[in-house]
Amino acid sequence: MIIGLTGLARCGKNTAADYLKKKYGFEVLVFSDILVEEAEKKGMKPTKMNLSILGDELREKQGNAVLAKKLLEKINPEKNYVLNGVRSPEEADYIRNELLNFYLIYVYANKVIRFKRRKQDDPQTEAKFFERDERDIENKGLGKTLKMADYRIDNSSDLNSLYKQADELMEKIKEEEK
Repeated sequence: MIIGLTGLARCGKNTAADYLKKKYGFEVLVFSDILVEEAEKKGMKPTKMNLSILGDELREKQGNAVLAKKLLEKINPEKNYVLNGVRSPEEADYIRNELLNFYLIYVYANKVIRFKRRKQDDPQTEAKFFERDERDIENKGLGKTLKMADYRIDNSSDLNSLYKQADELMEKIKEEEK
């Protein structure tokens, strides 16, 4: 089984991925790790800005599904995976076309909570933080990707609520696979 996680910055994708790894034994592969590897090959520092620029360059040269293609090369068909950070419709489509048991989950949290969760390397003003959302939604196609999700988890509350929704979703997916 392959779970793809999508969502805006600081919605809780990493927390959901960590929970699925801990409770259900999923391996976690992160889209941005592909960019870190590419940056290291080029001798670039893997800053958020450098990774963003590198990602744009790769997509321009090799198409919008390039990161999904590179990520799927790392998959062992005997294992279950969480693919964290599906950003574009092309990535989601590529994975869906390559894998039969792929489920795309939109991890959602309201904007006030996401802004409160920001880290030091995130934009620190609301204007800049939400400008990034707009760039991701419009330029990378994240808005379309969110609409493609098979399921949604609302991470606007506490961890217990997130974990409960993840457990319910896993039960639902297991039933569908029977």
